[in-house]
Amino acid sequence: MNVDIATLDDLPAILALEANFERRVWSEQSWHDELVGSGRLVLIARQSEGQVVGVACFQHVDEVVDLHRIVVAPEERRLGFARVMLVAGLQWAIEQGASRVLLEVDNTNVPAIALYRGYGFRQVATRRDYYAPGRDALILERPLEGVDVDSVGMWDMEALDD
Repeated sequence: MNVDIATLDDLPAILALEANFERRVWSEQSWHDELVGSGRLVLIARQSEGQVVGVACFQHVDEVVDLHRIVVAPEERRLGFARVMLVAGLQWAIEQGASRVLLEVDNTNVPAIALYRGYGFRQVATRRDYYAPGRDALILERPLEGVDVDSVGMWDMEALDD
């Protein structure tokens, strides 16, 4: 598994992944804007053979980093790709001097919620019916103050003690 910073050359592969995303599909223009926008980190996950199997994007504004999206190919889910991209994004957020990371997740996306909670994210708000009737957006936050880059991979172990 390799995780690299995505480039415009990765856009076709990102769009192919996006076709598998069941929640609020992004357009080619949206992804283009993520790839060229300032204060952004777009990560691409590849299998060892080079096949693109995941993408994640983050945006840094003032003291906050927003996790906009993590997409993993359906046949590659639960193999650690999302976890590696999340950890890399959290490390980047710390390096940017962010004090917290925010994200929205569909309340029906149980695997994603478990992943985020394992890395210290806690629910701070809810947007009712955001994705569809009965499918709320949970707003999750992970404070970063006092956290060092090397400890990010240990957060999932901390959550087991909760």
